[in-house]
Amino acid sequence: MRKRNRRAKLSTRLPAGVSAAFIRELQQALPTDGFKSQYLREELLSKYCDPTTVRAETRRTAAITKWLLSEARNAQTNQRLYLGDADFGWLTYEQLCSRVKTLIGRILGEVRYPEIFRESGVFHTNGASTRVKRSEVAAIHKLQGDVHLSNSAVKHWLAFASGTRLSKQDCILREENVLFTVPKKTDIDRVACKEPEINMLLQRCVGNHIRSRLRRVGINLNDQTRNQELARRAVREDLATIDLSSASDSITKQLVFDMLPFEWWSLLDDIRVKHTLIDPSFLKEDPEVSRILKTDPTEKLKSLDHSLTDTGERLHELEMFSSMGNGFTFELESLLFYAITRVVCWRSGVRGIISVYGDDIIAPTRIVPRLKRIFDYIGFQVNMSKSFWRGPFRESCGKHYHNGFEVTPFYIRREILSLMDLILHLNHVLEWDGRGWGFFTTDSLAVFHKKWSKYVPARLHGGIDPSDPGALVTGDSPRQRLVPVTKSTQHNRLSAELHWLMMKESTDQVISVDPQKEVGYETQPIISCGERSTWMPYLITE
Repeated sequence: MRKRNRRAKLSTRLPAGVSAAFIRELQQALPTDGFKSQYLREELLSKYCDPTTVRAETRRTAAITKWLLSEARNAQTNQRLYLGDADFGWLTYEQLCSRVKTLIGRILGEVRYPEIFRESGVFHTNGASTRVKRSEVAAIHKLQGDVHLSNSAVKHWLAFASGTRLSKQDCILREENVLFTVPKKTDIDRVACKEPEINMLLQRCVGNHIRSRLRRVGINLNDQTRNQELARRAVREDLATIDLSSASDSITKQLVFDMLPFEWWSLLDDIRVKHTLIDPSFLKEDPEVSRILKTDPTEKLKSLDHSLTDTGERLHELEMFSSMGNGFTFELESLLFYAITRVVCWRSGVRGIISVYGDDIIAPTRIVPRLKRIFDYIGFQVNMSKSFWRGPFRESCGKHYHNGFEVTPFYIRREILSLMDLILHLNHVLEWDGRGWGFFTTDSLAVFHKKWSKYVPARLHGGIDPSDPGALVTGDSPRQRLVPVTKSTQHNRLSAELHWLMMKESTDQVISVDPQKEVGYETQPIISCGERSTWMPYLITE
């Protein structure tokens, strides 16, 4: 008899109907008293997406319509800022720009060219571009064939690639990015744009430089924990947590021109893409869109002009400076929001902590009215449902606190179709209810957890980390966990070696990359076998 292979791939598919039953019984098991429980009930399915909620086409159309509405507002903002004659009583717009520009100039320093590209350590990613589809080997494919870049970025690409084999790649001019959407919430997607790969590479180099310079003033965009810790202390230390709606889509061309030193604006303007292609099939009329957006967009969108390409696609000239998908958008918005908030604090004579992570802003509560007024004028909308400066609640970077106690909810974002989905959500239930204790404090959730744990094979019980979807935390001794089975894509190995060789004309050091593709799951022993988890789910109920 042939010995059974313990590393054989394991089927992780769950029976039909499990997802609906799990969600229904979880909602019934949740406690009904207390802020933490009520908050979870409100948030649990707020980001859930499947064909039975809102159709994918409707979510996509709503997202693109919202994006175009942002562009209509951006056009008005650009005109307003061009005049720049606002007087807020305690500060004029001209004074604001002058102070912000000086502060940003100190943070960024001089443009060290072309070292800003060569010293960044940045190279292609596996994300999609206008030419290459997203895949586990996309970074390698971007080194093959004719690369895409915009005309204004050519000189910077030559400076980057000069003296390397990268300069031997032929270029095709591409003056537009391509709009697409990704899932975000139950009723609406998120819009992003695929950029020409060379523009994206140059953008990421500059973004990496901005990121490193921000660390000198205490803003670490590689770590969200500072914002999360400040949100915990915010009520006690009189801090506000501020969130902006569609912030990255509201950074207008005129705002960046007004607030960045000229040499930095000139560089960023050269490597950004100034037009977006929109597939006309994305803009079908849908009566649900007005309900989702809570406004009728018909009249507001008439001000936007679109030219048509030979293929019938809409070509839109951007009013925003950079879209989601641009390699420096996140760093640029963080830089702007930090500098603006710092200047408002200084001008208001208020001392206090300021921290920024993208559009998550933490600042003294005393400046919120003034800061909100500034944001309104320069084109940003404070998200009133996610911004807090009164009362006991604060939220930043995915952590939620009520009077300093963590009440962060968990989300069910899609149907529970696999064993790993089930394990992850059962672990979430334990972590949420046992936060700070290590065991269930609600009998109904303990009973729920024990019942649904029977769907998970016993050998996967005994996980030690509630964030690990490979093993169920049960308090048992660790045994095995699910791990991905990957297949080597060896046919791309030579291309990966060329990736390194192209960087220099001659080198003795060769890095060999072996791209992997996930094809299934298998069980393997937990490395820390013998250790018991600090989580003991049924300590009270048994």
